[in-house]
Amino acid sequence: MFKFQDFDGKLLALRAEMTAPVARIVTTRMQSAPEPIRLFYVNNVFRYNQSYLNREREFCQAGVELVGCNTSEADGEILALLISSLKQVGLKEVRIDLGHASLLKDLLDTAEIDKQQKVAIQALLACRDSVGLKKLMEQNSFPSNLREAFIELSCCRTLNELSSVSLSGSKYDKANKQLESLAELQETLNDYKVEDMVFFDFSLTKKIEYYTGMVFEASVPNLGLPLGSGGRYDKFIEKFGKLDLPATGFALEIGKLLQALTAQGFEIPKNTRTKVIVASKFRNTAVEAVKTLREAGVIASLEVTRRSLEKTIEYGKIMETDYVVSVDSSLEAPVTVYDIKASTSKKVTFKTFLRDLGGQP
Repeated sequence: MFKFQDFDGKLLALRAEMTAPVARIVTTRMQSAPEPIRLFYVNNVFRYNQSYLNREREFCQAGVELVGCNTSEADGEILALLISSLKQVGLKEVRIDLGHASLLKDLLDTAEIDKQQKVAIQALLACRDSVGLKKLMEQNSFPSNLREAFIELSCCRTLNELSSVSLSGSKYDKANKQLESLAELQETLNDYKVEDMVFFDFSLTKKIEYYTGMVFEASVPNLGLPLGSGGRYDKFIEKFGKLDLPATGFALEIGKLLQALTAQGFEIPKNTRTKVIVASKFRNTAVEAVKTLREAGVIASLEVTRRSLEKTIEYGKIMETDYVVSVDSSLEAPVTVYDIKASTSKKVTFKTFLRDLGGQP
């Protein structure tokens, strides 16, 4: 996060993400809004990154938040919307890696090991080193049922596989409930028919501490960085006021979406609409011509600077305009059409020109 002092000595920070501003808006301006509240945003955020990867420190985020509901249906809607959004922009082979914000942390706490050992276990889980994981747990006298659960969870690749994992003992009640919530989520994903795109990752947690339930990252092959991420945060909004509202959401980085589309060979379609500049000494006729062209789907603009026709044509070349049309005192009179790309001109009726562009004569 970028932090600095203003001239009064107050500590200021540039926004590093949009969830906090959204939470503030909900608590201050939407206290009487019916729930659930569905919001979206597109805005720039700022993050300080020290990395060998070329990562921008200012980038544009587009995201959604679903506030006021903590059901599996709400989580499923967010994940389905994320997948459909990525498909809509043209991405292929979309993948969602999903974990739980506190499942791993809570299980590590029951093992009663120190911070260094916890970090070591998380590192082994992240690189899927099951041999090293077994060895470390044996060295630290993990309870046998907890050891088996860690191995099973580290081997699970889908939410369906979690149904076979269960821990006996009251101290594991919280972990069992978390596993049940993920199983319920799987059923919702089945209804949306997106279950094949969601993969379970036991090691996936978030550095941001406000997440309380599912957490996830979206990616496509060969990019190397997640396109976006999100999760459930049920205790965060109340920090900004008296509203105790559960919430879930995600944010996508627009720049990374463009990188991913480029990597997959996607070309942004060029604007095929015709561009025309209308010039005339008779403003009322020129305005009428512009309006008629726009109604026909043509990108038309009025020459407003009163410069010469020659300079208007030069301007049209720079702006990659297709035609400059010079009209007389009436649209019934012939007009002069300058074809910028062909560097030619001709006199035709305005109706003929409009018909040639595909509009109605």
